[in-house]
Amino acid sequence: MARDQVRREQSGVVKKHPFQGRTIAIVNDLSLDEQWYVYHKTRELKEAIRTGENLDQFRLQNREAAVYTIFMEDSTRTKESFRNAAEFHGLKVNVFDAKTSSFQKNETITDTIKMLCGYSTGQSLFVVRSKVEGVCRWLEEAITKYCKQRGFPRASFINAGDGRHEHPSQEMLDEFSFLETKGWDTSSIHLALLGDLFHGRTVHSKVDGLRIYRKVFVDLVAPAELALPKMYEDRMVARGYVVRRFASIDEYLAQDKVAKIWYFTRLQLERMGDKVLDKSMELRTAVTMRRDFVQLLPEGTKFFHPLPRDARYPVLPFWLDGTELNGWDQQSQNGYFTRIVLLGMLGGHFGDDFRSSGKEGTLPTSPMLLKSPFTGDFSPTSGPIGADMPDDLDLGYSPAFLAATDFIKEVAMAPTESCPDKVSEEVGLVPIANGIIIDNLASGQSIEQVWSLMYMVRDILDLHSVGGQGVRSSEEFPGKGSGFISVPDVDVSSWDRQPLKRLAAMAPGSTLKVMKNGKVEREFRLQVPPRVYNFKDISCKNTACVSHPKNMQHEVEPFFERCRHAGTGGEEQKDVMAFNCKYCETQHNFWEIWNYEFHRPTDATI
Repeated sequence: MARDQVRREQSGVVKKHPFQGRTIAIVNDLSLDEQWYVYHKTRELKEAIRTGENLDQFRLQNREAAVYTIFMEDSTRTKESFRNAAEFHGLKVNVFDAKTSSFQKNETITDTIKMLCGYSTGQSLFVVRSKVEGVCRWLEEAITKYCKQRGFPRASFINAGDGRHEHPSQEMLDEFSFLETKGWDTSSIHLALLGDLFHGRTVHSKVDGLRIYRKVFVDLVAPAELALPKMYEDRMVARGYVVRRFASIDEYLAQDKVAKIWYFTRLQLERMGDKVLDKSMELRTAVTMRRDFVQLLPEGTKFFHPLPRDARYPVLPFWLDGTELNGWDQQSQNGYFTRIVLLGMLGGHFGDDFRSSGKEGTLPTSPMLLKSPFTGDFSPTSGPIGADMPDDLDLGYSPAFLAATDFIKEVAMAPTESCPDKVSEEVGLVPIANGIIIDNLASGQSIEQVWSLMYMVRDILDLHSVGGQGVRSSEEFPGKGSGFISVPDVDVSSWDRQPLKRLAAMAPGSTLKVMKNGKVEREFRLQVPPRVYNFKDISCKNTACVSHPKNMQHEVEPFFERCRHAGTGGEEQKDVMAFNCKYCETQHNFWEIWNYEFHRPTDATI
């Protein structure tokens, strides 16, 4: 039993531990205050080691708790630092050999973890590395429920790198290393990221890890083939970071504002196909340090690298090892100290002295959204999700509507609004007396995209050969338009929540008009639902995601959450028209989550 827990029980105070049983799947699973706690506790540990203090105060010393290192990809530093950190704490350590396990018999990771949770009487902590993205987020969900059902202590999961997604513990040791280099000055940081920024999950984690600084300047140094994915760059900009791009070290050093902290990454060209391999020497040269560059560096420059280096083509050549530029050796050792603290926190030993400032409750834990593709007038809430929704809608319809106020909002009908008869005439349709009209579909998109979305809506809602549809072309933007579907004799009050949510997820920003006796009786604005799941015809389009069928994790169902586009202060912005996968965080425009082959219209159709 952790000492902090003993003290709480002896004092007669039963208080939930702030960290025990938590999961760290992404950097943002720890708030800024909690990240600071990691860094300060690690600093305390290193100082105690330096001064020769007794280290027992830092040890968990619970032989009933177990740490499993499950590495389905090769690793040296992450695996061994976690193993030694667990040994430091006196925990049971199990080095799980994935290559000789039942994974080779196609067992799902969920079944494996369930079994392992039963092999300790204390808490189980799992350190997981996998090519499959979002594994730890899924396991947190599934195994927490399983542990509660079985009466086991809640298990913790630490993401030790999942595909191209994130590597949060690496990010924390990196930030600790930067803080040491900067003398713990957090007013600003100027950082150059170099190498393979496309595949580098350690770089992707920096989008959120760098939030500990008040001002952030990031220079991206990589050829176009290895550039940081736009999603991550956009998130940096949305955070308020100043971001610049350079194609090579030569180009970077040709200007005056050169960073003192350089973070190199190994090139993973083997993942990028023959076209890139043909240019491999050119790409390597662009981001490899040369002797003649040294004289151009600012005084006090430090180089960092998550390692390993490719001995054949090191971007940091070996002649640099004995120079003052070498920051990566100490960075690597910091992984041991930082991971001692992380295991101590999740195991319940560290945390009684944690205090939260309570100032960042509005900061999102989901990734921030790319700019909306829409140019229409759709304006989701600008505060917390659903904050401007009425508590109830006096619709007089079904209970399903009353339960759908998180994505359906009644709007006042303007006296000058075009009547359905006129709109129908514009697109060559016969007006309807009773039924529904779905208007303003895909506003601002190309005519082809509008037709595609309308056919998708009809197909998924099973509205084949019923009513009519048309497209209104935009006078202001040639080639753009919006769609219009009319469905006669449909009683929308008979719909349950599922078709309503389907429609809102496929056509956010559109309006649903309920027709009665040839007039618009009520009108509702459709908004992006907060969550979309339990639909058989959706899937994450990232083939590396734990929920993707190719990965055979059959228990994992697709689950999407409304993206938030947050500004520097954490406030939610107004151009949210997309979802991110709950597990791998891949962003999808709202139509991309559906398993549907878009109709490709001919000129005659249009």
